[in-house]
Amino acid sequence: MKTREFGSDKAETIVFLHSSNTAGWMWGPQQPAFADHHLLVPDLPGFGENNDLEWVSLADSAARVAGLIAERAHGGRAHVVGLSLGSSVAALVAARHPEVVDSLVLTSPAFAAPSASARLSSRLMIALWNSRGFWRGMARSYGLHGEDAELFVDTGAGIRQETARRIFAEVLPGIDPATLAPITAPTLAIAGGRDAAFVREGSLRLIGEAVPDAVTAIAPGLHHHGNIEDPDLFNEAVRAWITRGTVSPGLVPTTSPAAR
Repeated sequence: MKTREFGSDKAETIVFLHSSNTAGWMWGPQQPAFADHHLLVPDLPGFGENNDLEWVSLADSAARVAGLIAERAHGGRAHVVGLSLGSSVAALVAARHPEVVDSLVLTSPAFAAPSASARLSSRLMIALWNSRGFWRGMARSYGLHGEDAELFVDTGAGIRQETARRIFAEVLPGIDPATLAPITAPTLAIAGGRDAAFVREGSLRLIGEAVPDAVTAIAPGLHHHGNIEDPDLFNEAVRAWITRGTVSPGLVPTTSPAAR
C-alpha cells in the first residue's frame, strides 16, 4: 500500500486516514503543522496512488493499516487520525489491532445508520459518480473552495464506481456498537456543527456509548472536511488530544455517558 512519509525520524508517529471521496492529499494542511512528528499518510485501497488495489472491506483496509504501523511507525505504534471513511477504518484498527494504537481521533464519523433521505442521496451519489458537475456540488456542500475544490473534483472523479458501491454497501447500515466495544485507546470523536445530523448526533452518541471513556465534541460551524475548512482549529484539536489527552478550547464537548 503506497504511503507518503513526512516529518521527524525520531518522534512519535501519526497515521492520517482519508475520507471516501478524497485520498491522502486531503491531509496537506496537517503535514507542516505536525512536522515535529513522524507522519504516515496512506492512500487506502481503491484511492489515489493505490487505485490499482481492490477495495475489499473495512476489515481488510484496517489490517493493511495495522501492518503499515507495525512495519513503519516508530516503535510499531501510532496515533491514528481518521475522517469519515478513514474514521471507520481507524476504529477497526483500534478494535482489532490494539497493540499498534496509542490514541484515536475520529473526525466526521459516519457510524450511525443514516436517515432514509440520506440513504437515497447515497444511491443518487453512486448513480452520478462519474459526473464532474456532481463532484463540484459536493465540494460546495463540504465548504471547499479554490484549489482544494478542484483537487477534490479531480480525485473524486477518478475513484471507481465499483469501489464506491462496495464501501456504501458496508457503511450505510451503520456500525454495530459491539464492534467498537473492544477499543481501549484514548478516543476523541469530533463532528462538524454543520455536518449531517446522523454524524453530529447519531454517530457521536453511538461512539460515546460504545467506546469506553470516549470523549465526543462538536467543531462549531464546520462541515464534513473540517481539516481543510479550518486547519488551525482541526490541528489544535488533534494536537491537544494526542499530546495532552485534552479537548482543545475550539471544540464544544458533548454530553455522553462515557464523557461524564
